[in-house]
Amino acid sequence: MSANDPGHINDLSKDQEESLKNFWISIIDKITNKNKISLEDFYDSTYGNELFNLFASDNPDVVLLRRLRARKWNVNLALEQLINTLAWRFQWGVNQLVAKGESELSYQEILTGKTFYIGYDRFGRPINYISVKNHIKGQFPSETTEKLTVLSMEIGRKLLHCPVESVTLIFDMTEFSMKNMDYQHTYFLFNLLQNYYPESLGLALIVNAPWIFNRCWYIIKRWLDPVVESKVHFINNIDELTKFIDLSNIPKHLNGNKPDFNYIPPTEQDNIMLSAFQNDFSGNKKARENHQQASINYLRITYQWAQTNHNKDLLEQRKKAMEQLRDAYEQLIPYITTRTHYHRYGLIEEPIFYKTYQRIQQENQQESVHF
Repeated sequence: MSANDPGHINDLSKDQEESLKNFWISIIDKITNKNKISLEDFYDSTYGNELFNLFASDNPDVVLLRRLRARKWNVNLALEQLINTLAWRFQWGVNQLVAKGESELSYQEILTGKTFYIGYDRFGRPINYISVKNHIKGQFPSETTEKLTVLSMEIGRKLLHCPVESVTLIFDMTEFSMKNMDYQHTYFLFNLLQNYYPESLGLALIVNAPWIFNRCWYIIKRWLDPVVESKVHFINNIDELTKFIDLSNIPKHLNGNKPDFNYIPPTEQDNIMLSAFQNDFSGNKKARENHQQASINYLRITYQWAQTNHNKDLLEQRKKAMEQLRDAYEQLIPYITTRTHYHRYGLIEEPIFYKTYQRIQQENQQESVHF
């Protein structure tokens, strides 16, 4: 599904737009009333801050529409899911994980190549390849594998290009045996997809599943929402797989042309830039303040928009406020995230890291001259 499909940002019915407005009102009222705060203090509240971190550089409406579609346009259920997501992100420490990035993971587990992104499918969706045989239950602590999975979900968001809003998962079951069957982690993964990253799954392709997996699938599918289950396809040969993915983005060990995974660790330049960002206290403070101001401005205009009928001036103001919010978040990126394998590989392009580093260097040089 994409932004141009019915029920998505570019194709909303009047009733769906009204549901979106009611959802916004419910969110703002819920968080302000819960914390007994004004709209101006919304960003400083735990859930308010988590909400804008959840939005990141996405269109906030797109993020909320995911919840509405997942809950069949029931605003109360969508609100419950969103609040649960914000609570989970805070308690689980998603922002801290994203800030530390790959340094928070097990290096040896990354090298297994059990999960990585390999490009895009024929519909423009990022492909997350999962080599099931490389996941051996108990080989690594469950907590580190969960961190790898959550960071992969967050990286997947960076790989999305409008109008695409979902990813494709390939579960390569080649050489699968029961030592690879980890029900606890499988449940964790699908719980993420259904409750904390709803509507982010476009396709799940289970490739070369042996007969012993049938019993496993009988258990797993009972955990799935019917909509999620409908996105699961069992693939038995390369001809079926190429209906969804071009050979250039299929790994060689699945008879495609994509080179096997080769992790690229942080470079010396990455470490130098990271140190510069961590020591740029004034730049960090300024970026956070600008993001806070942009968030409050967007929230104030959105609250007005949600309580009125069609108003062209408010629509234009809201569009501009969203662009300002996105720009402000971009300036914040070097201080709250890190570069990853996918930056070094060229799959993710975020020039703001280099721009910010160059600015810091120039400021340091100017200070040296004045001194």
